[in-house]
Amino acid sequence: MMALTGARPRRFSGRFNPPAAVWVVLLLFCVFALAVPRFASVGNLENLLRVGSILGIAACGQTIVLILGGIEFSFGASAALASVVTVLALPSAGVTGGFAAGAASVLLVGLVNGTLVARFSLPPFLVTLGMLMVAGGGAAVLAGGLPIDAPPSDAFSWPARGRIAGIPVPILAAAASFALLHLLLAHTRAGRLWYLVGANGTAARLSGITVWRSVLAGYLLAGAFCALAAVILTSRVASGQPGLAPNLPFETIAACAVGGIPLAGGQGRAVQTLCGVLVIAMLNNAVVLLNLPVAYQQLMIAAVILGAVMLQQAPRLLLLLPVRPARQPEEDRS
Repeated sequence: MMALTGARPRRFSGRFNPPAAVWVVLLLFCVFALAVPRFASVGNLENLLRVGSILGIAACGQTIVLILGGIEFSFGASAALASVVTVLALPSAGVTGGFAAGAASVLLVGLVNGTLVARFSLPPFLVTLGMLMVAGGGAAVLAGGLPIDAPPSDAFSWPARGRIAGIPVPILAAAASFALLHLLLAHTRAGRLWYLVGANGTAARLSGITVWRSVLAGYLLAGAFCALAAVILTSRVASGQPGLAPNLPFETIAACAVGGIPLAGGQGRAVQTLCGVLVIAMLNNAVVLLNLPVAYQQLMIAAVILGAVMLQQAPRLLLLLPVRPARQPEEDRS
C-alpha cells in the first residue's frame, strides 16, 4: 500500500504553488506581446483561444490516458471518421442526429481501445496505432477518398461559430472540459484510481482495485472528449474529410509533455495540460502572424517538445554524467 499511497495527487495546501508551466506561459505571452505585432489584441487572443479550444478538449482525453500509463494515437483518425459519419447521416438524421452519430463513432473507437488494453492487456501504443489505421481507413472508404460537403445551415455551424453570452461556443466547451477534468482528477474516486493504476498497476490489482474497469472507463472518457472536439472541428470545416486532423494525437501528446506531464503514468494535473495547450496555441498563432512557413511552426513545436522532455529527464540525465572521484586527504594517501 505504500507504493499506492505515493501516487495520490497533491492537494491544495493553502499556498499558491503553480506548476512551472504557468511561468512558461506567462513568459511566452510577454515575449510574443512585445515582439509579434497584433498578438495581444483582443480579437487575436479570442481567435487564439477559439482555434486552440479543439486541441484543449482533445488534450483533456489524452491526459487521462497518459495518467493511466497509456498513450492515444487514434484521436486524429477518430475525428476524421466522425466528420464523415456526421455528414453522411445529415440527410436522414438531421443536424443533431448527425452530430450524435459522429460522436458515437468516436466513442466506439474509445470502447474498442479500452477493451483491448484493459481486458486483453495489449500494449496501448500498438492498440491505438492500429485503431488509427482502422478509423482512418474506414473514413476513407465511407467518403470514397474525397471530402463531402455538408449542406450549409446555421445549426450545423453553431458549435464552431456560435456564441453564448458573447463568448464563442468552442471556448466555453474547452473551459467546461478542463473544469470537468480537474473535478475528476482531484475530487472523485475514479480520478484517484487512475493515478494508482498508472503509478503501479500490479500493486493496484493486488490491493483489490478492479484495474480493467478503471482503464476502460478512462479510455471511454477520453473518447468522449475527442468526440466533443470532433463535433466542433466538423462544424468548423463544414464537411466530412477522411484526412481531417492528422496531427491531432501528436499535438495533444506534445501539449501534455510541454505542460510537464510525464509519459510514464501516475502523474498529471488539468492545469498542466491547460498550460501546454496555451503554449502550443501561442506558438502556432505567432507563426501565422509573422507569416512564417509551416515548417517553422513544426520546428518550433519540436524544439519545445524536446526541451520539455529533457527538463523532465534532467535528474536521470545528470546521473549519467561521469563523477570525478574525491581527492583523498594527505594522511590517507600516506
